Amino acid sequence: MSNGPQAGTGETIGAATFIRSQNPPTELFRIVPGIPCDYALEQASIMLGCVHKLILNGVMDDDGAAVWAAYYLSGFAKALIDDAELGMKQA
Repeated sequence: MSNGPQAGTGETIGAATFIRSQNPPTELFRIVPGIPCDYALEQASIMLGCVHKLILNGVMDDDGAAVWAAYYLSGFAKALIDDAELGMKQA
């Protein structure tokens, strides 16, 4: 893994959102445009590794808070991946 952002693979465009509010219906968070896609994907991979551990620990320890944390973190990782994909298509 790298030590920081790298150029050359496109950038996030800021279209992907995560964590939807029901009242009023709106997305609470959005990926920031301009993040190098390879860096965004690297960060998403790290987050998904954490999700995997949180789910395993949450299930084994019957820890609902860990499972909910994994749910929200996975939504963040998915938004990063989706936005990086859009950025790479534009590049």
